[in-house]
Amino acid sequence: MTISSALIVENSKTFQAILADIFSSAAIETDFATDANMALNQLSAPAAAYSIVIVSSASLGDDIERFAKAIRTIKTYTHIPLLLLTTDKDYSDRRLYAAGYTQIFSRTNVVEIKSYIDHFLLRDISPEQGNNKVAIIEDDLPQQLVLKAILEEGYCECRCFKSAEDILTSCESYSPDVIVVDFFLEGKMTGMEFIGIVRNAAHPWHRLPIIAVTALDDAARKYELLRAGANDYLVKPMEPVDVTVRVENLAKYKRLMDMVELQREEMQYLAMHDQLTGLYNRHYLAEQVGVRLREAVRHDIPYSIIVLDIDYFKKINDNLGHDKGDEVLVALGRMLNENFRSEDTVARLGGEEFIVFMGHCDLDYAMQKAEQLRRCLAESKVAGLDITASFGVAQLSKTNDNFDRLFKAADEAVYRAKNGGRNRVEPASL
Repeated sequence: MTISSALIVENSKTFQAILADIFSSAAIETDFATDANMALNQLSAPAAAYSIVIVSSASLGDDIERFAKAIRTIKTYTHIPLLLLTTDKDYSDRRLYAAGYTQIFSRTNVVEIKSYIDHFLLRDISPEQGNNKVAIIEDDLPQQLVLKAILEEGYCECRCFKSAEDILTSCESYSPDVIVVDFFLEGKMTGMEFIGIVRNAAHPWHRLPIIAVTALDDAARKYELLRAGANDYLVKPMEPVDVTVRVENLAKYKRLMDMVELQREEMQYLAMHDQLTGLYNRHYLAEQVGVRLREAVRHDIPYSIIVLDIDYFKKINDNLGHDKGDEVLVALGRMLNENFRSEDTVARLGGEEFIVFMGHCDLDYAMQKAEQLRRCLAESKVAGLDITASFGVAQLSKTNDNFDRLFKAADEAVYRAKNGGRNRVEPASL
């Protein structure tokens, strides 16, 4: 719902100014009336298009219920928000809500009034609203056109289809925010069968919100549609406000779910990657590499690892600062990615220690790759510095038959390389 203008029924100039200020902060125009008759005349004017009405009980006298009922008989204002501001605590809220008021507030509680407008009305004024893409699957052309007109008036972008088969051919290139589907369609497939296909976890639309439409106001039909995977349903003939509000709500739901999914993916990435270098981390190794090693043992696939530790890295941090140390780690991580195959796993274990897992690779080839990387590192100016590293290489074997043993063997080889003068490659002990 987009609020374009508001009618305020209030005879106090002070409260008129307060309420006008609330709406003006959102660039919403306000008109004023001082009593019920004046307000009803303004609401009935042909050019009137108010999106919300706020009325003070002090301005209505004994006409509080009559005024609400009169507004609700005007077709344009059947469903708009109608707020009552009152100082009389003896009013029956139930009676007034039944008359047509949406919310009742204490006239002096300006903060609560503003909060309602901010969070429940102004939230709908957003650039996203005009971006709602709706797919309409309806074989009855007049009904299709009516639905399209209603939704486009609510700033939706609509595409229409007559059959489920027709829209399913577009699923790779078209991604709506909401799907509105009738039960009976052209072609062999019903709307319920369409929903069943889309709700398959492998389908690209399996998470899209779906509104099912049926001409039969039958509890069993509604139950089956919801069980099939519809998020909501509408019964023909449909009220325009039902269509627009439900589509808006489901479009918001989709955006929320998209945000949750994006955050989940980001959390998954952060859990499995080193934040500094972007390489895999120790958690990923524990989750994934053990499975690969067990498969390699079972199928007798050669598998080797290279562990490397930057020489004298502590001096870089102590003499040049941790920012320079981080720059070295990032540059080395980039070099490792560039020098190994995409199917190899490159990870940072922590500190200045890195590891590379190489499938279908025996010890001799892994030693050659480690020596090649050692020379490349020694001959390059990593982050503008002369950097070397010590390497340990181990191959999967009957002795080193799991992640812990294989890593320990390679890590011990790194210590021998350090003790042997650094900037060298050492194989693991057999």
